[in-house]
Amino acid sequence: MKRRHIRTAIITCFLFLIPSLSYAWSGKVVDVADGDTITVQSGDKKVKVRFYGIDTPEKSQWYGQNAKTFSSAQVMGKTVDVQEIAIDRYERVVALVSVGNLALNRHLVEYGYAWVYRRYCKKPFCSEWAKKEAAARKTKRGLWKNANAVPPWEYRKSKRKKRGSAKKPAGPVGSGNNCDCSSNIYNCGDFKTQRLAQECYDHCKRVKGRDVHKLDRDGDGQVCESLG
Repeated sequence: MKRRHIRTAIITCFLFLIPSLSYAWSGKVVDVADGDTITVQSGDKKVKVRFYGIDTPEKSQWYGQNAKTFSSAQVMGKTVDVQEIAIDRYERVVALVSVGNLALNRHLVEYGYAWVYRRYCKKPFCSEWAKKEAAARKTKRGLWKNANAVPPWEYRKSKRKKRGSAKKPAGPVGSGNNCDCSSNIYNCGDFKTQRLAQECYDHCKRVKGRDVHKLDRDGDGQVCESLG
């Protein structure tokens, strides 16, 4: 009981020092997608949580699987405290995540599993994280064993360029009209209507057994809802 009171006091002090955090809650981690994205069971809801202010390597990058394994070891099956900061464009909660007294966002940077995502890390403590990143780099800790490690945002950008340079068929895309399931080459802007996007999605699911073009962001089976 005493330990629980101490933990609550620490979290309360933390929230007092960072008043911009909008909401705090706890839940059990039921999935780890990669180094910086987890799913937390909160009551009867499963919430996708993206760690604030950091970026771990993508799973297909150098050290990406290592980062996922490291995060899994820290949180999988455990109760975490989630201090929400924002909701991103994929409708994930962007947050500071802690297990007991362990602040995981900072921990990943300190042990060389993540970059400080300077484009989005704007809180006062981000400067401290940057120092920990520099220290990890200096001692070649974790991903910094590779002097040519590519930041994940640059890696994602290069992947998008490759997809964008792929030749797309002319005319409106749909299951019966030039729907190519060979690789991820479409986004919602390539379809004139939601119906055509849905047809292409359903077609590729039948052919490939998966969402090749990653059109179903929320996993509900309905794609490109914004097209109406």
